[in-house]
This record gives sequence, C-alpha cells and structure tokens, in this order.
Amino acid sequence: MPTVLRVGQYRFFFYAGDRDEPYHVHVEHDESVAKFWLIPVRLQSNKGFSRPEINNIQKIVKSNTEGAGMNTSVIETGTAIAKHVSINEDTLIIDLIDGRTISAPLLWYPRLLHSDPKERNNWRLIGRGEGIHWIDLDEDISVENVLLGKPSGESQSSLMKWLKKRSEHIRQSN
Repeated sequence: MPTVLRVGQYRFFFYAGDRDEPYHVHVEHDESVAKFWLIPVRLQSNKGFSRPEINNIQKIVKSNTEGAGMNTSVIETGTAIAKHVSINEDTLIIDLIDGRTISAPLLWYPRLLHSDPKERNNWRLIGRGEGIHWIDLDEDISVENVLLGKPSGESQSSLMKWLKKRSEHIRQSN
C-alpha cells in the first residue's frame, strides 16, 4: 500500500492487507516503527522511537487526521521478524529470524506482480524486520499479515491509478 504522508524524517503508511482493526497508521524512520490508532489518536505500539519522538509523531498524526484509515488484524502472532526476502516468478518468500520460512503467492500483492525483478529486489526491512518496504513500488507488506495469510487490501481503483502512473513513467523514461 502507498505511503500516505512524509513529514521530515518520518514516513506514514499502511501495510498491504491491513484489515479488521480500528483505523490506524504506521510510521517509520530508520529501524524504528510505531502504530497509532486514529479515532481517537493514541499510540498503539512503539518499537524504537524515544518518548519525545513519539510525542512529536503523535502531534503530526493529530494534525493530519480527519477520521480516515484502514483496518488490520486482531490476531496475536507473536514475534514474526524477517531477516531476508526473495521473490521468484510467482512467490514472495520471507525467511524469519527464528528459522521459519513463509511464503505467499505474488497474486496477493499486485504491485509486486506487476513489477520487474530489479524493482522486486529493491526492498528493505522496516521496523527491525516486522515489515518490508519496496522503494520503487511504494509497497509495504507486514510479515504478520503474510503469516496470517492476508493478501493486499489495495482497492482496484488504487491499483489502476498506480498502474496508469507507472506506465506513464515508463513511457517517459524510454
């Protein structure tokens, strides 16, 4: 799913497949990640941000919130932390730090499906491995959602806008 806001060093986003929780937004910078409920705005989880940073981020969330958001999972899965990601022609494969390997079909993640190998390989772990961000695709996937078998929650209209923008960019590059 797309990045929804950038303020200074912070990137605000939704994970693909986020559903079934109250409206919320994730924020990350370097190795730190946090999640804020939006109605009312309050911190839900924090991994790595200092208290002053959280206060600053919460002010940013409050100043940019008008009741919009997405839903996510309520099932507790324990710690599912990625250490490596690979993608073959039809599967997303995530190696976890505890030795497990999980996978999901690329059909679940249309942005990955419609990307080329170079874009698929341009990923980075976020939140100390709780999620994966594909820079070229503006796609974020939560390891927990893959573990729970949740595909992308991106709407068809959002995907179509992204595909159109993508094809225009490719035409301009050639």
